[in-house]
Amino acid sequence: MSLSIKYRGRLSGCNYDCHYCPFAKRVDDKATLTQDAADLARFVDWAETRQSKLKILFTPWGEALIRKPYQEAMVRLSHMPHVERVSIQTNLSCSLGWIEALNIETAALWCTYH
Repeated sequence: MSLSIKYRGRLSGCNYDCHYCPFAKRVDDKATLTQDAADLARFVDWAETRQSKLKILFTPWGEALIRKPYQEAMVRLSHMPHVERVSIQTNLSCSLGWIEALNIETAALWCTYH
């Protein structure tokens, strides 16, 4: 069995304020970021215990890859043997050094140009 999962957590803040975008018009406060990171960690821990093949797409309302927990989640998930694909929607405005740790066989970035 293979599961395809679309993950959208509490994150809704973005580092851009594009006039055409209906989302991400807020800045997440510290409490929201803390809870979102905890939720994400719980999801990654859950994914690690699965025996089914997984395909995971992160589609946040805001920009996730400027947040270290999402970078770490992408790396960790990309190295799990039962994860066939882990991808994330991003404006790619983050620092990119962490990408070197990804398993490029399973990780993907859905990048939008701004």
